[in-house]
Amino acid sequence: MESPSPTDGLRTRLRRQEVVTDLGRRALETDDPEGFLRDVAATVTETVGAEYCVVLESLPDGETGVCRASIGWEADRIGATVSTGPETHLGASLRADQSVVTDDPGADERMVLPESLAAQSITSAVGVPIGSDDDPWGVLAVYATDRAAATDATVDFCRRVAALLEPAVENVRTRRDLAASKRRYRTLVDHFPNGVVTLVDEDLTYRTVGGEPTAVAGVTAAEIEGESVRDAIPESLADELVPRYEAALEGESSSFEATSNGRVYDFHVIPVRDDGGEPTAAIGMSQDVTERDEYERQLERYQQYTDEILDAIDDVFYVVDADGDLQRWNESLTAVTGYPDEEIASMEPTDFFDGEDRTTAAAAIREGFETGSVSVEVNLATNDGDTVPFEFNATTLEDPQGNAVLAGIGRDVSDRVERQRRLEESERRYRTLAKHFPNGAVGIYDHALTYTLAEGIELGETLPAADRLEGSRLPDRFPDHAVADLEPLFRAALEGETGDVQTEVGGRVWRVWATPLRDADGEIFAGLSFAQDVTEQVERENDLERYETIVEVVNDGVYVVDEDGYFTMVNETYAAMLGYDPSDLIGEHVSLVADETVIDRARELESDTAAGELPTIEAPIRTADGDTIPMEASFAMLPTDDSSWHRVGVARDISERKAWERELEESERRYRTLVENFPDGAVGLYDEALEYLVVGGEAFDKLGIAESEVIGTTLADRYPDDLVAEIEPHFRAVFDGESNTFEYRTRGRDVRAHTLPVRNEDGEIFAGMVMAQDVTERREYERKLEQSNERLEQFAYAASHDLQEPLRMITSYLTLLEQRYGDAFDEDGEEFLAYAVDGAERMREMIDGLLEYSRVETNGNPFEPTDLNAVLEDVLADLQVRIEETDAEVTIGDLPRLEADASQLRQVFQNLLENALTYSGDEPPRIRVDAERRGDEWEIAVRDEGIGIDSDDVDRVFTIFDRLHGREEYEGTGIGLALCERIVERHGGEITIDSAPGEGTTVSVVLPVSPE
Repeated sequence: MESPSPTDGLRTRLRRQEVVTDLGRRALETDDPEGFLRDVAATVTETVGAEYCVVLESLPDGETGVCRASIGWEADRIGATVSTGPETHLGASLRADQSVVTDDPGADERMVLPESLAAQSITSAVGVPIGSDDDPWGVLAVYATDRAAATDATVDFCRRVAALLEPAVENVRTRRDLAASKRRYRTLVDHFPNGVVTLVDEDLTYRTVGGEPTAVAGVTAAEIEGESVRDAIPESLADELVPRYEAALEGESSSFEATSNGRVYDFHVIPVRDDGGEPTAAIGMSQDVTERDEYERQLERYQQYTDEILDAIDDVFYVVDADGDLQRWNESLTAVTGYPDEEIASMEPTDFFDGEDRTTAAAAIREGFETGSVSVEVNLATNDGDTVPFEFNATTLEDPQGNAVLAGIGRDVSDRVERQRRLEESERRYRTLAKHFPNGAVGIYDHALTYTLAEGIELGETLPAADRLEGSRLPDRFPDHAVADLEPLFRAALEGETGDVQTEVGGRVWRVWATPLRDADGEIFAGLSFAQDVTEQVERENDLERYETIVEVVNDGVYVVDEDGYFTMVNETYAAMLGYDPSDLIGEHVSLVADETVIDRARELESDTAAGELPTIEAPIRTADGDTIPMEASFAMLPTDDSSWHRVGVARDISERKAWERELEESERRYRTLVENFPDGAVGLYDEALEYLVVGGEAFDKLGIAESEVIGTTLADRYPDDLVAEIEPHFRAVFDGESNTFEYRTRGRDVRAHTLPVRNEDGEIFAGMVMAQDVTERREYERKLEQSNERLEQFAYAASHDLQEPLRMITSYLTLLEQRYGDAFDEDGEEFLAYAVDGAERMREMIDGLLEYSRVETNGNPFEPTDLNAVLEDVLADLQVRIEETDAEVTIGDLPRLEADASQLRQVFQNLLENALTYSGDEPPRIRVDAERRGDEWEIAVRDEGIGIDSDDVDRVFTIFDRLHGREEYEGTGIGLALCERIVERHGGEITIDSAPGEGTTVSVVLPVSPE
């Protein structure tokens, strides 16, 4: 890296200082961080005379980043993903605690340039991390085709620009966090299951409504948002809720039960507080708890089932009492340790451990009883003298007698320990490569340790010349002590190992790296070595340290305060932030702008600078007009010529950040309040590894599970393998943008769960949300209802079947009576006999209809692909004569294919068309059949222009044997539409009627869409 010439020094430094000052001001004022980053890239490129510049944000995986701004790259690279692995220049810059500079990127295989620049003639590169050393936000990198571009001044300038970018990138982070928090809150509200969640302000007005308000209060969310509680919901419910909302706004939570629309709901009303703890709003939640009593009755059975599960688990299960005695264990302890049950009964828990592990185990038992829970990893000693690494987790419980016991699980973690060992070994190799990236002489040698290539600026000076090294063996050109150091390193590289060693040659200390070179087949054909003069590097680093303190703090408003607390210098930015001119502040005491407590705190932090730290303080600062603004300041203590010390500080206005933080905290409180009070269920937020990030809900209290036990665990940690295999696809589907509702059974309970994606402000999915509720009681009710329907079908079939025989006898004898004695009847007798015959015939029709109604489920055919167009063609063929007689006009639209029982659907549409023909009135019938798809359902509508039905009578037409017209007006048994409804329900659909007298009738049959 070359130094700038004296001729361009002053002018260049002044120009770059102006650029830094201007960018520092804009970093504080900008409300467009992305646009600001683009301007920074353009300004840096122009200022340092480079062709390419990129601002890269690091992604959480540590291996990739996102291009946020660039100059010289293709336009479509903005937002693109770029590799930041340790072998790349960007990755090395991200991982370094200072700048990564190279004036010859092509000479180093581990300094890989971005793909977009690979074809360019790049000869110099500068990379500077943005943000803290522990957690950098990203990288500012500059690339040029002029080797002279990578000067000390360029590096210094880039570091200063990277430092002033911190407020801008912090704005981006805070905005994204705030947007993500709002989306999580809105997502939870919008998908609140089986009830309603509302946010009510101090005026008792609904501000946010989610869930299913129609089921609870008979209104939609859109109808009540923005309305007062009194005006939005039924009066009886408002009488219950209004006093409780008023109490919540005074800081009091409450719960109660109320009945609405025939269902029992559990209401919770809680306050929402501001930063000062004062209530600012109220949250109301209601959930359908009609089946809760049944749940409580089954709780005892569930507890028994849990005990049986513990006895059957594969991991070691144990219970220890307060005296340190084993009270219970499972067969896994016997299998792992090799001790029989009889011997275990006489052993203490610590007998299963040796040495320090025994002491650790005893301490863990004590801790478990003292704190309520404990987790420890120790080696379990077996009967044959082996040890097995185990992880033990235990919780304090009460036994049936009320005594405290420690119950826990022990799991064999041999595989995990081995994986950790391998990971640490791999991490060590990676750190060695990243930390010791060389920048000096390079050599390639063969298996005989003969140099085949040597080059570098150090060759021929302190080290042997290149022409003397090439063709010579290592022992022939270096001193014996150096050979003793280097030969094992070089030979290890030829065996596939990478390493380094330090040695002395020519009175200088050198660090040498060696790594294998492999061909296309992966075979090692040579070794590659790098040598670096460590002595000069240390000297350069010492020189740089004297300047780094100042460089790291100069980015925003700058001030200097002497030992007595008086301003000796302020820049324009600092003075402008406070509404002063610089001359107004110089010579004034800092108490003009800061309170005494702030001044005292700054003096306390001055001691931290002696340890090399740059302390930061946040405090309110007074402006010229008497207001205060929140400021953040970083400072360092620097000596002056008279041996006194001055405090040099950098300050920035953080008003906007504080406002965002308050808004973020408020949003987080609403989200956390809702999650922690999620009734009769649980809510969880998880990442792509299916690891829970946030959990909450009343289910945790009812099950006795602490939320902290779940946070940080994965799906596989929490559930059996077979259940994980069943539900894992639904959890993973959210990262493809899918939402799913599904049910599963665990611990003897039926659970209904919803999974859905959670997106950031860019619409990217960064997490999944799951909401689960216990629906065991609901499913039990449905099963009982199915059994009741089956018994009803059996009864209807038996009753109608048994009536057939006596009815046939009545009909036969009436026929005989008419045939043999018909002449003996007078006119009244013949009329009475006709009534009897007609009544018997109608009874036969009703019994036949009842038989057909009861056999819908039992005599139905299996569902198969059915073309409704073909079904309607058959129906029209059967009704052809009737259609011609009535001069009817029947129009059939394009109908779908469904999975159905074709014969039963033919009954449905034949009955509906017969009704349309029958009840057409005085005009010729006009009938139309259409189909329309609505989501996952098809709606098939049969419309006529007949006499219509009064809205009060619509429900009656589906009641068996209930007729709206007398037989003298229209024939029929009164069972047709009831039979249609039964058939449609068998197909998983529903049938409805929309009609008015004299305006015709529309019968809608809704059926599910067939799977693809």
